Amino acid sequence: GEVKQVKILGVMAMIDEGETDWKIIAIDASDPLAEKLNDINDVDKVLPGFLKATRDWFRLYKVPQGKPENVFAYNGEFMQKEFAEKIIAETHQFWQDLIKSEGESTISKTNTQVKDSPHCVSTEEATAIIEKQPKSEPAEASIDRAVEKWHFIK
Repeated sequence: GEVKQVKILGVMAMIDEGETDWKIIAIDASDPLAEKLNDINDVDKVLPGFLKATRDWFRLYKVPQGKPENVFAYNGEFMQKEFAEKIIAETHQFWQDLIKSEGESTISKTNTQVKDSPHCVSTEEATAIIEKQPKSEPAEASIDRAVEKWHFIK
């Protein structure tokens, strides 16, 4: 992964297996188009059809795997930048609450950055944890022939 500075433009709410799966719409802050895009409405002005194509992709991307089309909250509308920023702040708070919580969890809360977390460890401790993990062998490069299959959806 990579940490990138982006400019938030909006958000879309996809419903995935009964839960809201927020799709943040953003642009790389260093992209030449970033100065022209300040909110989700600017996207259709500068890049006509881009939002429709994005929504269609999220609606259909699981269909080739035999799954149904995805559905969206808010009638599939993209929500404005201000709404997206509230969603980001809210989900960040959920993460903060999780990482700072005591007790058992199905995920590791070990971290090196959240100093008031009871799970915060030093860089050295984190390195030791990683080094204790069994070494994995590189997977043999085999490509599933299904990737060559074309799918057409009306």
